[in-house]
Amino acid sequence: MPRKAGNGQLPLPDGWEEARDYDGKVFYIDHNNKQTSWIDPRDRLTKPLSFADCVGDELPWGWEDAYDPQIGVYYIDHVNSKCFWSVLLII
Repeated sequence: MPRKAGNGQLPLPDGWEEARDYDGKVFYIDHNNKQTSWIDPRDRLTKPLSFADCVGDELPWGWEDAYDPQIGVYYIDHVNSKCFWSVLLII
């Protein structure tokens, strides 16, 4: 496992860069494969891979919650490029 950077965060993998879009939202550039992603590549090492492995209100790898003043909280599944207004968990 990679060492943590000085700020307590894991360093980005070789060839990756963190950037911001026009609204200030962070995204990641993979220069090795010439692709961009909303998903932090370090999350694969630190986040649960499924809802069954999540604790409390934690979301699995590739998911994030967002807020819109008109609709409230919604959830983004970046892996499958889908949005959900609620997350129902049946275990």
